[in-house]
Amino acid sequence: MVLGFSASVFIDDKPLPEYKIVESRTEEENRMTCWIPSEAGKKFEIRGEILEPQYPGIKVFAFVDGRECPSWVVHPPWTGTLEYNCISNETTRRELMFKKIELTDDDSMLNNYSGDIGQIVMKLERGTYTKVRKAKLAGSSGHNLDVHEDKVHERLKKGRDHQVGFCEEVPDQEEQTTYISDLDECPVTVFIFNYTSLDNLRAMNIVPQMSNPPIPVDGPSDGQSSSMDMRIRELELELQRLRAIQATRSSSSGDQKPSRVKLEPAVIDLTDD
Repeated sequence: MVLGFSASVFIDDKPLPEYKIVESRTEEENRMTCWIPSEAGKKFEIRGEILEPQYPGIKVFAFVDGRECPSWVVHPPWTGTLEYNCISNETTRRELMFKKIELTDDDSMLNNYSGDIGQIVMKLERGTYTKVRKAKLAGSSGHNLDVHEDKVHERLKKGRDHQVGFCEEVPDQEEQTTYISDLDECPVTVFIFNYTSLDNLRAMNIVPQMSNPPIPVDGPSDGQSSSMDMRIRELELELQRLRAIQATRSSSSGDQKPSRVKLEPAVIDLTDD
C-alpha cells in the first residue's frame, strides 16, 4: 500500500502473487515495482483499492504494454475499488488477456520496439478535477476499435514469453464526460507490474523452485522465509480488498462516486447528479 492506495492484478477473481517487491520515493514520484506470473489465454484485470479518501481528488491511469485503459477520476470522500479490464475508443471495448509473445526477425522492429511490452502500470495524479459537460452515451456511433498488436524482435525478447492481447469487440455503453484538471505539485504514485510466466520467474530465481517446502524444527531457511513473506503479502492484499468493500457498503448514499475516464478529453462519468 502507498499513501492509502493499493493495486493488484487479478486472474479468475484472485490476486496474483507479487515477487521481488521494490518501493522507492523521490520528490517527483512514489514507486512500487514487482513481478507477477502471467498465464497465456487468461483474461485479467487491474484493481486499485482506495482505502482512504484522496484529497482534493485523483485521476487513476492504467497502461498495459504501453496502451492506456479507460481511467478514473475520484473525488473524496469516496473509497472503494477501481477496475480496469479493457481498452476502449469510447464506442467499442475489448477486454484484456495474456497471450504468447509474438516474435519476428524483421530488423525494422529493432527501432520500433516498445520497452513497455511486459509491463502493467497504474499511475495516480493528485489534483482538482472539474466536470465541464456530460456527453451522449458511448457505443452509439459503432466505430471499430482497431488495435495493432506489436511484435517483438527475437533478439529483444529478454526472458519475456507473454504479452497483452485483446478479446473480441463489444459495444461500450459507458457515458462520457469532459473534465478540466488542475494538478497539485505532489509526487505521482506509480505501480509497475512486470509480468512473465511462472516458469520464467523460477528460471530467473525470482520465485523459489518449491512453493511450499516443509519447515524444519529449527526454523525456515532464507528461501522458505521468502515464500512465507509472499503468502503474507497475498493475505494482506485480500484483507485490504475486503475492508475496501466493507467501507464502500457502509458509506452514505450522498458520497460522490468516481468518474471513469477514457483517453483525453473523453471521460466516462458514474457520478450521481
